[in-house]
Amino acid sequence: MPIHPGRWAPATEQDLREAAANGLLEETHYLDLKRELKPGPSGNKEIAKDIAAFALDGGTILIGIDEDTTPPSLYPVPLDGLAERIEQVGLTRVDEPVQVRCRSIPSADDATLGSLVVEVAASARAPHMTDGRFYGRGDKTNRPLHTAEVERLLTSRRANRADALARAWEIHDDISRTGLMVATAEPLTTTQDNPLEALSADDDWINQLNAIRTSSTVREHQNFAPNLSEAIAFQRRASGVALTRGMYSGRFLGGSDAAELVFEESGRLALASDRAVTTFKPRPSDEAIAVMLEAVILGQVDFLVRAAAQVATRYHFGASWRFCLVVADTHDAIAYTSVTHGFSDGPPYTSNAYERVADASLADMTDAPTTIVDKLTAPLLRGLASRFTLGQ
Repeated sequence: MPIHPGRWAPATEQDLREAAANGLLEETHYLDLKRELKPGPSGNKEIAKDIAAFALDGGTILIGIDEDTTPPSLYPVPLDGLAERIEQVGLTRVDEPVQVRCRSIPSADDATLGSLVVEVAASARAPHMTDGRFYGRGDKTNRPLHTAEVERLLTSRRANRADALARAWEIHDDISRTGLMVATAEPLTTTQDNPLEALSADDDWINQLNAIRTSSTVREHQNFAPNLSEAIAFQRRASGVALTRGMYSGRFLGGSDAAELVFEESGRLALASDRAVTTFKPRPSDEAIAVMLEAVILGQVDFLVRAAAQVATRYHFGASWRFCLVVADTHDAIAYTSVTHGFSDGPPYTSNAYERVADASLADMTDAPTTIVDKLTAPLLRGLASRFTLGQ
């Protein structure tokens, strides 16, 4: 049975030899074998095509494997600078850039030589272009995509983003609270039907959720209420299990400081929170004005991104994710920091609602989660003339 991406992670030469002996090292839609990478521009051009092609559905490139032998055999290549070269090609020669992950397998005979595993996640931004053409992967080789294929993929991507926003608004409307924000995270690349069923069905699910909560918390980003980093309640929901806070009389009943993050068995994470928009009196004698609490909005999104990275890593799914943020009742609200910093005449927000979609790789979610927060919230902050930053 050929190797499928995400299910095989060779770490030693023995892993590679066993795969070859068992007939698993054969080129497929998801696996490419290379004896070596050519030096100079021609090699960069070749690997750029590989990266662009694999980014459509995901795949693995093995360098240092001679496919012309039967079975394929190890052909150790110099490792110094090889991973960095390939990573730079993905970021500079492919449009939009593709971030790859490389893992070296040194030779037991000479640690300066070995094989390189290049993992290319299925990209939410596919198709990708290099050298003026879009590429995809055939059965065993790369191929340029026809114009009609590119148009179909781009149209589908736009429609999928709209559908994700619609699902976020459905959650909002189901709860139906003034000033509510909803943020969702959906895996775009998974071969599992219900990747978080294992969490929901685990007898120890409360401790598992608590561990995810702890690992997702950056204290200086959670200086607000109701933050989920201090959630101490764990509830079952129709679609999965949830971290909750402020659920005094039931789900979003009673007070106005409730929040929850549902881990759905489907793999989606859905966060809903009060106090994205609320009222505030600068002075006791003043009339209450509508304000947007930047700390709540950015802090909740930050927690969601980190929680999604945690479940993707712990349960081995989702190399690419789609994040949505929707906030209602925003018209005429001003930034809370404008009021507290003495600028109560800050510009009111001119739209009835705010919505934003951003796609991200698991690598970005793990290594640079705040960049995803920025993608989701920066237009909102600009509309409020707010300079708020996480941790402020």
